[in-house]
Amino acid sequence: MNARFTPLILSLFLVTLCTGCLTLENPLVPGSIPIRQGDAPDGLAFAKMIRSTDEGARELHILRELRRGNMPDFLRQLARIRYKARTRSGRTVTVTLWAMKDYLAVGSDEDFVRVPMSPVTGQRVADAFGFSLPTARLVDEIYRASEIKLPPNPFKASDAMVTVEEFLRHDRVIRLQLDGETPEELLAGHKKDVVLSNQLNDRPQKVAIYGWHQVGGLPIQPLSTVHGNWYADYSHGIRLISGMILVDDRPLPLAEVLQDTELAPLVSYEGALGYVRYRTEGAITRKNWWPRS
Repeated sequence: MNARFTPLILSLFLVTLCTGCLTLENPLVPGSIPIRQGDAPDGLAFAKMIRSTDEGARELHILRELRRGNMPDFLRQLARIRYKARTRSGRTVTVTLWAMKDYLAVGSDEDFVRVPMSPVTGQRVADAFGFSLPTARLVDEIYRASEIKLPPNPFKASDAMVTVEEFLRHDRVIRLQLDGETPEELLAGHKKDVVLSNQLNDRPQKVAIYGWHQVGGLPIQPLSTVHGNWYADYSHGIRLISGMILVDDRPLPLAEVLQDTELAPLVSYEGALGYVRYRTEGAITRKNWWPRS
């Protein structure tokens, strides 16, 4: 988040607080997600639309639908996460943030599909809504706070991992785990997260992934930047985080906390981050990644 926007955001916060609308149950500055339109395709219809497209077109379709608000309503109802953490100097504080209850999906509450996407597409969606991507530390805190912890279901590695068919197959597995119910509480454990990391400082054309926690809390996926920023497979998910957090009772932009040497350990295992977003301009260097036969 650009520093010049900070006074405006804090002003909005103070206005909300003074009018009595703010409670700790709600994000300080709600994200600006458009209302889903009546002509928006449902999840399965959208999956059919992108099944036969090339990779670049697929990403553009995902970006377009999410930007225009074609997502289930439950993703707009953010979950509050609170935890104790220490600053670099050792002071213990309470951190409060808000996160989407599940990973980004296209469709309605009744018919939606979780859509893996490149980190560049995920960042563009986050930018459009005024949200942030998480760090590995925040992924762990979300998992600890989640009311529903699903065990991971990895598929056998193959060239098909990046196809829409595998996206749909994995989504069906998650639905079976949930007995077909739409998630109403914070849900975790069912995908790897695309995260922010200092490992990207010298490798800006990579994607950082982390998580997929097993029962007991240990992640299958350590922090990794093996894949390029064009890559997304069925196991990846984009979970968005509120752009403002509370440090004790002090409202602060998450982007500023991530780059503050004293406060960054509250939200990052790596200390202050060099970059708080994926680079989106001229970022994708590989145009085709589907298996060719």
